[in-house]
Amino acid sequence: MPMTFPSHQGFIAPLWRRWPGYFNMAALCVGAAMPDVIDGLIAVFRGHFGQSIGHSLAGMIVLGIPLGFALRILVLRTACRLAPLQNNGFLAYAWNLGIAALAEEGKRIQPSNNLRIVVTSLIIGIFSHLIFDLISHGHFPWLLPWVPKLKIFPDWWYDTWLRIWSPTRPAGRKIGPHAVIWVLLSVVGIWMLLRPAIHSWNNRTRNISR
Repeated sequence: MPMTFPSHQGFIAPLWRRWPGYFNMAALCVGAAMPDVIDGLIAVFRGHFGQSIGHSLAGMIVLGIPLGFALRILVLRTACRLAPLQNNGFLAYAWNLGIAALAEEGKRIQPSNNLRIVVTSLIIGIFSHLIFDLISHGHFPWLLPWVPKLKIFPDWWYDTWLRIWSPTRPAGRKIGPHAVIWVLLSVVGIWMLLRPAIHSWNNRTRNISR
């Protein structure tokens, strides 16, 4: 699956950029991370990472939405207290833009509609994660714990060309067709998230150099 951050957030970035009054940016971003957040917490107890209940519909309803709601509040409160980075590089510039956007996001949504928009955005964010994990993994874990993960792609999709060491997988990470898609989705997601920052950074750099 693409990296929890920033790839997953990049795929849903067009929603809050195109319709900022209808979507909650922080809720979309947190929702897009929740399946991995939940399974990451579960991994602490079972001793290894991997798709589990966090990537299921039951996990989304029982854990993803309530925990996502709490995590969103934590993210917003933290963003309001963070000072801008003073580094002159692009990553610091993009980070400062993101923190400023989080601090301002509540002002763009009417309070009476806030709860509905937040919950809807959380659900959309979670679903975006589940859908893109289907593409990059090929397993269907949505019906856990009642139905085991299903293979939904042809056998060649699951071929293993080699294994490389991974701190989260004792047997090593499998490299094959699905891994190529994982890399491509990660790159595309990162680009989609950072595209406005890249554009404004280039304009800023050109203005300074004049």
